[in-house]
Amino acid sequence: SSNFCFSRASVLAYPLARRVLRQGFSAMAPFWKRVSVVCGLASAATQAMAQAGTGQVDMDFGCNSGPRAPAWQAAKNIFRSLYVGPGASPLTLPSPEALKAALDGALAELKKVGAPSPDVDECGLGKLSLQLLSVATVADPVMLVPLFQSMESLASPVLTTLLDVPLALTGQAGWPIFGMLSTINLRKSEVPEALNAQGVDGLADDVGLLFLAELSEALQAGDIGALTRAGAAYLNRPSSPGSALAPLTALATQAISNEKVQERLSILQTMQDAMRQVIGNAAELDVALSTRWPLWALTQMSIDGFVA
Repeated sequence: SSNFCFSRASVLAYPLARRVLRQGFSAMAPFWKRVSVVCGLASAATQAMAQAGTGQVDMDFGCNSGPRAPAWQAAKNIFRSLYVGPGASPLTLPSPEALKAALDGALAELKKVGAPSPDVDECGLGKLSLQLLSVATVADPVMLVPLFQSMESLASPVLTTLLDVPLALTGQAGWPIFGMLSTINLRKSEVPEALNAQGVDGLADDVGLLFLAELSEALQAGDIGALTRAGAAYLNRPSSPGSALAPLTALATQAISNEKVQERLSILQTMQDAMRQVIGNAAELDVALSTRWPLWALTQMSIDGFVA
């Protein structure tokens, strides 16, 4: 897996939107208290993944080794069942009951072996998965609208994973991080006013609207060929002002359909390079998670072929 890693000066140096207005967040206190059960693990997970991104340590991203590896694998399989298998897809929102059952089931498996523990440096992506699923189960989706701006401890490991851990390596590890981001995105869509303005999503012109319509039609029909053609047509359009989220989605369609490993890796690298240009802090991450584009689901689908 070291071939996927590259050097970066410091993944902890993001300007994480410190100008968040704290007033009005008191009503969220019960939510933050529940999330803190797993969010206390964020610092250790961030440090471990940051070290991996700079090549300082040889990380076991899949959590396949160590005395507690079987429990982490069981938790991973539970999480993956939300997005892979009969009737499951990152494109659809799991029921509240399914989300809660997955979280409870994973925690039960881990507690048998005394995990997770903030004192043990293990399974950073597994700990991050617990955090993301925990926030995704909140009863009121309004609380997810300012999610990352209000939780710096969660924004940091998500940004590290998104921008500094190569996408193929995240896919190889098997933790459905992008599926969970898709779930949070879909939960946000339950609050219509929380979604981006059309201009922010690149839907202020006919080109963007046509691509979204073709994309939706292809996904509903399960037509990968149509999905690929729609994405390619959008990428080949004459240059026009608009959102970066639409081209990122189009790139994901090309990665999904490409069966040549090196070409898919190249597309994923291009995607991640583009993400670094438009998502650099918690505020921008919240915008990207408020999009109408199925970017996060398609990203999960595009990297799942690398699962070890």
